[in-house]
Amino acid sequence: IRFSDHVWKEGILFYGAAREKGLEGVVAKHSRSVYEAGRRSRQWLKVKILISQEAVIAGFTEPSGARKHFGALSLGVYEGDKLRYIGHVGAGFSAGDLKDIRKKLDPLIRRDCPFSEEPATRLPVTWVRPELVCEVALSGWTRDGVMRHPVFRGLREDKAASEAVLEMAVSPRKEGA
Repeated sequence: IRFSDHVWKEGILFYGAAREKGLEGVVAKHSRSVYEAGRRSRQWLKVKILISQEAVIAGFTEPSGARKHFGALSLGVYEGDKLRYIGHVGAGFSAGDLKDIRKKLDPLIRRDCPFSEEPATRLPVTWVRPELVCEVALSGWTRDGVMRHPVFRGLREDKAASEAVLEMAVSPRKEGA
């Protein structure tokens, strides 16, 4: 067991320090609460540290189950003039997002993969011209440069695709950290 002492009234500073160290997050708790084994409580909250990343939409997978319009977006960032794959995002979409994004993707469909190296994917991908930019939140990066736990935050219609480059405000956590 490792005991972590309390940080009183400096939660925002503590969160910032945890972010600087590349930690997963912090636990905020009511000072008089007790730990309840096996139960979640509003008295103890896990506050995850997320990284923001802008990415170019390079393709999409077909929907499955009850989902409509598309399953996930295949994303990349530019390194010079080459588009590098950084993973897929399938979480964070509202029903309206799914419909609106698919409407924007349909005229961009193309036959060939826009990445400099075609990624190995679990599901077939419909490739698109890399023109649309989105923002995702993620918990970190894998060793091979793929997003960990990405969540869609919205389209960035104010950004050109060429502006979507790797943002490394926080060093990626090591695998298993």
